[in-house]
Amino acid sequence: MFEEMPRTPFSTHLSGSAREAEIRLRNIFSGPKKRPPIPFLILIFFICLFCGNLVSCHVRPAQPTVVMETQYYDRYANYVEIPALALPAGEENQAVEAINAALNGLREEYAFAQDSVRGGNMCLFYPSTTDRYLNLVFFLNENSYGHDGWVRSWVYDKEEGGQVTAEDALSLAGTTREALCGGLEELIANDPEYPRGMYEPADIVGFRIKADGQPVFYLSAFVDYVELESGGALDEWYRLYVWEGGEYIRYDCMVFGDSSQYPLVPAEETDKLDPPLWNQWYFAGEEPSGGFSPAPVSSRSAADLRSVLLGSMMFTDAEEGLVLDISRVTEAVTSSPDFTAYPARFAYMDMDGDGINEAVLWLETEDGDPVLAFIVLRWQGDGRVFGYTRFPRSFQGLKQDGTFSFSSSAADYGVGKLIFTAAGEGAPDECTTWDLALQERIDSDWDNLAWYVDGGPAAQGEFDDAWEEYFAKQDAVWHDFTLDTIERIVF
Repeated sequence: MFEEMPRTPFSTHLSGSAREAEIRLRNIFSGPKKRPPIPFLILIFFICLFCGNLVSCHVRPAQPTVVMETQYYDRYANYVEIPALALPAGEENQAVEAINAALNGLREEYAFAQDSVRGGNMCLFYPSTTDRYLNLVFFLNENSYGHDGWVRSWVYDKEEGGQVTAEDALSLAGTTREALCGGLEELIANDPEYPRGMYEPADIVGFRIKADGQPVFYLSAFVDYVELESGGALDEWYRLYVWEGGEYIRYDCMVFGDSSQYPLVPAEETDKLDPPLWNQWYFAGEEPSGGFSPAPVSSRSAADLRSVLLGSMMFTDAEEGLVLDISRVTEAVTSSPDFTAYPARFAYMDMDGDGINEAVLWLETEDGDPVLAFIVLRWQGDGRVFGYTRFPRSFQGLKQDGTFSFSSSAADYGVGKLIFTAAGEGAPDECTTWDLALQERIDSDWDNLAWYVDGGPAAQGEFDDAWEEYFAKQDAVWHDFTLDTIERIVF
């Protein structure tokens, strides 16, 4: 029995003619006979091309942000600002990782500054962000002579997701390294006032890229020593220059605080961070957010003692109240004009066992007196350094633990140690000698002697043992009183 197939709107009726059915099937499989119009094909082509560009060219890499990891300021002008670049969670970028590795190296290099006794160690950060570039520029300085400081920089291209090289920046500027450095050398050689040769060739030490896409370069120039016709000389010097738009400008650290020379990046182009960076609070005449970090007591004392020894800070004679610098140490010893004393050596050690070092000056005279006197320079806080004068008979044979011997006659002698006692607000501490071991005559009788150890009566044998123990100790280390030695030892 045959049943009729039901009709649906999704079916196609085939006629009962086999010829007609064949024709209809051929048309279905062969497609339309006419080509679409040309404008329609062109439109479809550009739509496909546009969609491809959307997929391949307009997906920008994840953008890093600046995170301040190290931000330290103390009153000894130790300033350290070192950030890191952070990406969104789960994102990775080799260029960002490379910059962070370099920043970590800089952080390790300046870790000492957070506990420095020398002061003036700076790693100052100038971030500058444009629509396309993230510029990380640093001014570096250390408290030493002979340079304008140093510059380091890293530039990240937000559009390309990579680090910009110096060669890339030179290409943007339409110049070459040879032209840039050669032009600076020529400028220095033709200086109308003080022409200088080059100790080392000029070099590019950093750069940044402004909002208009044009680079600013930082260059070094290590100039030669030169003698002046009028007398005197100019020392070798490591200079910094800024090149922008074909012009070279000296970046001179000797005019520190002059806003025409600082900052490295103009304020209007520098990112404002919170807490504020040095370039934000310094030029505004303010202090860092939260105040300055207190340096350890030992660091503060060493910094002040070092300044006194180098002649950049005064000290006060504890007995006479005279305020002197290191060139006037004679006045702490005598008012006689017959001779002049000078520091020939110094020891840097803890004299009284309080954990803070003193500087002991060994004074000689110009006529060859081998030991005129000693001055113990002691830091007493709040930037005050006091000097305590001691003469050879009362202070000799200094040992590394601060003990020394004294003698007033062949029978009266002993071993002592300095102790300092607070004397009231604003006054210098009183300095006395504590007798660790003492032999002395009774009623000036050479045949009647008494002995003391640690301040109490003792037998002669106990005194002799203490005396022998003192002589067995290591002598204090005396250093030549020179600039290089002071900078190396006092820290």
